[in-house]
Amino acid sequence: MKKYKIFYWLLPFLLMGIPLLYLAIVWKNLPAMVPTHFGVDGMPDSYGPKSKILYAQIILSIAGIFLYFLLRNIHKIDPRKKFAPSNAALMAKMSVVVLLLMSVIGILVIYWSLHGTASGVNILFCSISLLFAYIGNLLHSVKPNYFAGFRLPWTLENEDNWRLTHQLASKIWFWGGIILAIFSLLLPLKIMVFAFMIGVVIMTIIPIRFSYKLYKQQNKQS
Repeated sequence: MKKYKIFYWLLPFLLMGIPLLYLAIVWKNLPAMVPTHFGVDGMPDSYGPKSKILYAQIILSIAGIFLYFLLRNIHKIDPRKKFAPSNAALMAKMSVVVLLLMSVIGILVIYWSLHGTASGVNILFCSISLLFAYIGNLLHSVKPNYFAGFRLPWTLENEDNWRLTHQLASKIWFWGGIILAIFSLLLPLKIMVFAFMIGVVIMTIIPIRFSYKLYKQQNKQS
């Protein structure tokens, strides 16, 4: 148990330390002025001193570590204590996945600054899409709470509405994430950006609409 607690505390610092280690290795090879922003075509449209990359990585590391501990402990302040133990296990899994994604983002940003172009953006979109699929795989197990899932007035006040909404959302987010991941590897970047945005909107609106229609039906029946 003690070893697990040590690992629990060290993991975020180890994972968010990888981009900083990579930056230290390539620091001498970075030009004095590095890209700080990229357009939709993947080409840089803004530059700044390479110290900005260091500051950005420090902020990203702090944010990643903060999110990790927040997700692992947020169940402690959830008013719905009834389902806190079940949701705690799910949020612990999510904290690790989010941490991995932020570490990958940090590495990609440094790589882009080093090479002067945002090559491999498809990998980032693919990673985010797979995160959506992973979230979908967890959604059906999420119990009513105030911090994760489709936290709508009608889902929070009715456990059946919550359960049915998240069972549907689980399928949509899992397969939607898989489809977006495939698209991100096949479509040109400009098309992928719009396809990704539209996909996320659809994945969000369908469960919300379903839950509201279910709420109306439940009100009529009662």
